[in-house]
Amino acid sequence: MDRGFINVDDLYLIIMFLVILLSLTVRYLMVLRRHLKSIMNAADSVSKGDFSVELDSDATGELGRLAYNFNYMVKKIKNNIVELEDKNIKLKAILKSISNGIIAIDNRENVMLMNQKAQKLFSYEGDDFEQKNFEKVVKGEPFFEAIKEVMGYGERKKLVVEDENGNYYKIKSDPIKLHDEKDLTIGAIINIEDITQRKRLEKIRSDFVANVTHELKTPLTSISGFVETLKGNENIDIAVRNRFLNIIDMETDRLRNLIDDILTLSFIENNENKKGESFTMVNVWDVYKEVFDMISPFAQKKSIQISERFENKEITILSNPDYIKQLLLNLIDNAVKYTPEEGNVIVTVEEDEQHIHIKVKDSGIGIPQKDIPRIFERFYRVEKARSRRIGGTGLGLAIVKHIVLSLNGKIHVESKVNEGSEFIIDIEKPQ
Repeated sequence: MDRGFINVDDLYLIIMFLVILLSLTVRYLMVLRRHLKSIMNAADSVSKGDFSVELDSDATGELGRLAYNFNYMVKKIKNNIVELEDKNIKLKAILKSISNGIIAIDNRENVMLMNQKAQKLFSYEGDDFEQKNFEKVVKGEPFFEAIKEVMGYGERKKLVVEDENGNYYKIKSDPIKLHDEKDLTIGAIINIEDITQRKRLEKIRSDFVANVTHELKTPLTSISGFVETLKGNENIDIAVRNRFLNIIDMETDRLRNLIDDILTLSFIENNENKKGESFTMVNVWDVYKEVFDMISPFAQKKSIQISERFENKEITILSNPDYIKQLLLNLIDNAVKYTPEEGNVIVTVEEDEQHIHIKVKDSGIGIPQKDIPRIFERFYRVEKARSRRIGGTGLGLAIVKHIVLSLNGKIHVESKVNEGSEFIIDIEKPQ
């Protein structure tokens, strides 16, 4: 056979080989296409949030490994998303439980997160605040300008602002940093704390110190003046000397009463959260009789009739025994002091299923309506000159109010000028 020609049998074999090879290639490509389509469909499902898809990993070779790795990746992504969702739920719960307003703002001044307290402060409704510019979220004064001022990225800032209703807020900004090698600052987190109550307490303390100083200084100045007069004049008339000594004695009593009232008020305030430790069942009638015996001599000097109306004499209150005594003593003493001669003071004690009611009514000078909201303030006097003249310290009703509060009670006043006043106390019975 000539070497330049291919044998027919050989040609047939070659063609058969090529046909088989082509057939295998086509089949392999079809299988590959089917697997690739499955992977594409699965990837599309995953991209839409369906993590239940799973590829057949029984295939051998590269396709089997690809299917296994794909399934592992989907499972990992699903676990990561579940973990992130769990962390997000916890973060929202934490933010919701924080009493301060919290808002995080990125470097482009877009809101990253915000808790419900901040939403309430900004009067913002809905949960679509993420990635909105903070100017569209933070509404109203004083927050917008204040946040803009403290929002210095990369540094801590704080300031205190007051709104139109007299509420005070401390606004503090802290940078949000990524703790990596670059230590990038990606925004700022703003903490808005309502410090209105703290401010008011600070003012109360400040006013209290100023008032105590003034109240102590007045009798001390008087005592000092009369002592200097007596020391500098040995020949002073005996009647004048005795008058000066009586004034010194009166001012000393005034000082003693003031200090006693300050200590009493301080004790009540410091023990408001410890009421269970020193409380016992106190018979109101027994305490009233003790107070009556103390005050009746002063009432008799003014021909004032003190009468009582007890529903029964077995009514008891869970209290510190001294509290009930202080309460009745201050109310009845005030009633006698501010009632003209031949007036009346009536003490009523009643009870129902849930409350004990104590009322002290007088036929005295009464309290102007404009002064009623302030009469329980420390050192507040309706008429300062009259109060000092009759010996009031300005703390009696403040003591009464704190005692009532410590007993889970309420107190209010009904009064008409020149007709009299009635102090009404409602105290809850222990359950």
